Amino acid sequence: MNHRYAFIAIGAMALSAPRADAANQAEDVSVDLGWNTLQLHASQTLAGSTPAQYSAKNLFDPSPAKAWIFHGEPIPRDSEQIANPATLTLTLMKPSSLFAVALTPGYAKSATTQFQNASPKSVTISLYRPHEDKPFETRRFAFSYHAREYSLPQLQRELKTVAFTNQSDDKITGKSDNALNSAERLLLINAGGAQIAKLELKISAIEPGAKFTDVAVSKLRLLDRQANQNSAELRLAHFIAHDLDNAAKQLAATPRCLVYTEQNAWPQLTDRACTGPAAQLQQGQADQGIDDVILTRKDAASRQYQVPFAVALRDAQTTGTGRNRQLRLSAADIAGSELILGKNANGQLQALSGLALTQAFLANRADGFGKAYLQPQGSPYFFFAYSRPQFTPDKDGYQLSIYGPAGRQEAQWATR
Repeated sequence: MNHRYAFIAIGAMALSAPRADAANQAEDVSVDLGWNTLQLHASQTLAGSTPAQYSAKNLFDPSPAKAWIFHGEPIPRDSEQIANPATLTLTLMKPSSLFAVALTPGYAKSATTQFQNASPKSVTISLYRPHEDKPFETRRFAFSYHAREYSLPQLQRELKTVAFTNQSDDKITGKSDNALNSAERLLLINAGGAQIAKLELKISAIEPGAKFTDVAVSKLRLLDRQANQNSAELRLAHFIAHDLDNAAKQLAATPRCLVYTEQNAWPQLTDRACTGPAAQLQQGQADQGIDDVILTRKDAASRQYQVPFAVALRDAQTTGTGRNRQLRLSAADIAGSELILGKNANGQLQALSGLALTQAFLANRADGFGKAYLQPQGSPYFFFAYSRPQFTPDKDGYQLSIYGPAGRQEAQWATR
């Protein structure tokens, strides 16, 4: 998957976008899916200049210019949480064995509308069986977005009003106009295959747009085991549920090495074992038996800083403490994360997981002792700086590999 998108210039152009001061209103509509009929109830929908301009029914309209939009008011002003969480309730006329929800976040009409309007930061999905008042499954999915740093004075000149919240001096960080920000996200649900009569989708946190906090969701698909039994999405879900754990064990067991230099602080993942000294123990934690990936020594022969890939994986995504820690690349972890969908050159569906595996390598700083600092970065703003699982179609269904970091290294490493 090629993520080297060109940035699009952001000017003070005319934009067909919702007014930030417009009112929300409740909405009830019906949608025919072909294989089922939905009754939709949106707790709030932005009132547009024309009837149903931002209706929840737009989620199922093929036009890319249409979206469901509501106005979100952050509390406090610089918070991702909004004072008015929106709930979309989808009631199915015939109970269905759903296995996934595919959601396209943001106002995907254009790069400008995606950039200037807010997107969901997380969604909570609750599933109900027929004739039951309490959900049998509730799961929260956090979304990651590519972001960049902007000049605040320039944005103020171009946009007049700036809705990005994390401002520092004359710089501001917020989601970019990168096309991947409005890529479809696959959210796996209902692993047991229960019959679902109602689904609730709640949005209570947002990624602000550059100009507005009006929150947009462009499209929504419900995937059913019977109606979508031959789909690539169902094959992907089957691979994660049945084959991923064994593939992850192969990945962790195979010798690979992360290498970087003073000239290139971004790590390259090689298909060979590290030749340099082993990773050092961090001072103050040696008694806990924790392998350190913050400090490591340079290989004298190659002049590279090296970290065993398995150590980096284990440090970043593990459960337990000390020597009892286990790699957390499992079906349960992947299924609890968004899967960002795209197409390869042959038109086949492939996916990147929102689950980040290795730490972000933000800088390479020598301290005089031949050591380098590998700084962890937990912010989703730096999503493209991580290595992430990638699922690529093959003759057996799907293949697990590691992809990253985007924009620096267009490569992948398979488990077999």
